[in-house]
Amino acid sequence: MNKVLFVIATLEGGGAERTLSNIVTHFPDNWYIDILINNKECIKYPYKGNILSLSLPGFKEKKSIIYLLKEVVKRTMYMRKIKKENHYDACISFLPSSNISNILSGNKYCKTIVSIHGNVLNDETGIVGKFWAFFFIKSLYSHADKIVAVSKETTVRFIRQLKVSEKKVDTIVNGYDIQWVQKKMEIIPAEGEGRFFTNEGKVLITVGRLVEEKGQWHLIRAFSEVVKQEPNTKLLIIGDGVLKKYLTQLAEMYGLEKKIIFTGYSDNPFWYSKHADIFVLPSLSEGYPNALVEAVCCGLPCIAADVHSGVREILAPGLDAAGERTDRILEEEYGVLIPVCSGQKYQHMEPLEPSEKKMADGIVMLLRDSGKKMHYMQKSVERSKDLDLKIIVDKWMDVMQE
Repeated sequence: MNKVLFVIATLEGGGAERTLSNIVTHFPDNWYIDILINNKECIKYPYKGNILSLSLPGFKEKKSIIYLLKEVVKRTMYMRKIKKENHYDACISFLPSSNISNILSGNKYCKTIVSIHGNVLNDETGIVGKFWAFFFIKSLYSHADKIVAVSKETTVRFIRQLKVSEKKVDTIVNGYDIQWVQKKMEIIPAEGEGRFFTNEGKVLITVGRLVEEKGQWHLIRAFSEVVKQEPNTKLLIIGDGVLKKYLTQLAEMYGLEKKIIFTGYSDNPFWYSKHADIFVLPSLSEGYPNALVEAVCCGLPCIAADVHSGVREILAPGLDAAGERTDRILEEEYGVLIPVCSGQKYQHMEPLEPSEKKMADGIVMLLRDSGKKMHYMQKSVERSKDLDLKIIVDKWMDVMQE
C-alpha cells in the first residue's frame, strides 16, 4: 500500500489549505494518508485520511516569532519520529513553516517534497532580505528531494533567484472538482436567500479575504465610475477580513451602500457566481488565485489584474508567465487582463488612477458587449477542463513515485 504524509499548519482557510483539501479528498482509496496539522480544532475544509495533531494553540491572527520557533521545533521532532515509524513513500508539506520542518526532519525514511505557493523573494525585497533568502533558503531547499511550485511563474522566479537546479523543481497548478463545483452552484447558501439578485440589472462579483493584497478598494473606486455609465449594476464582495470596516465606509462615502453588497465569508461562493454576470479580480499580489479559477469553473467571463503570479497562466497561457506586466486592457484567450493597481489608498473624492480607470473601462466593455461576454463564458467552460482535479492528482502521484 502506498503511504503519504501531508503537512500544513491548519485546514481552517486559505488557498494552500484548500489545495491540500482538494488533493487528499481525491486521492485513490487504496492510498494510506496521514495529515499533520497544529491543532484538530483548526479544520474547516473536508479531508480524507487520518488527522495527526501537534496540540499547539490555534491562532487566526499573525503569529509571534516565539510561537513560530516553537511550532517548527515541535513539528520537526514529531516528523522525525513518525517518518521513521510509519515508512511513508513521501512527505508533502505546504507553506514555509511546514516546508522547513519537512526538510529538517530529513529524507532518510521517505521522499521529501515541498510545495511553494508564492514568490520566495519579491522584487521589493531589500538587500538584507535578498542576502538571507539566497543563502538560507537556497541551502535549506536544496536538501528537498522535490520542490513543487503552484505556477509556472513561481517556478521560473524560484529557479532564477535562488539558482536551484531545474530538475529539482516541478510545476503543478491547483486543480478543481468541476462536478462538485457544478453541484454547489445549485445550493443556496444560508446567507444567500436569493435577495442579492433580481431579473433586472447586472451583477459583478469578486471573492477573497478583505486584506491588503486583494485590493478590493481599487475595485470599489472603479465601480463608482462603472455605475455612472451602467447605473443598473451591483457589486457583490464575498469574503471577510481586517479591511471590512474600511471597505464598507468607502462604499458609503461614494453613496454606493445599496449598490455594493458585502456578503461576508461564504463556504459556497459558487451559487453567487452562477447568478453573476462578470467576475473581477483586483488583486495586488497572488500566489495562485483560487478564486479566479473557481470563477472560470463556474463559466463566468473574467477580468483580472495582470498580477504576479498565476493569472496569466489561467487566462493568457500564450503570454510569458514572468514577462513585463500590461499597462493596458488585453483581451486574451480565456479572459481580460487589466493593469495592476498601485495599492495606494485614496480619499473618495480623489480622481481615479489610470489603472482604476482601465478596470472600469474593461468592466463596462463586457457589460455592454453581449457577444464578447458570451465568448468569454464559453472560453471559461473550455478552460475549466484543463484544470480538472483528477489530472492534477495524477501529477502529484507521479512526482511521489518518480
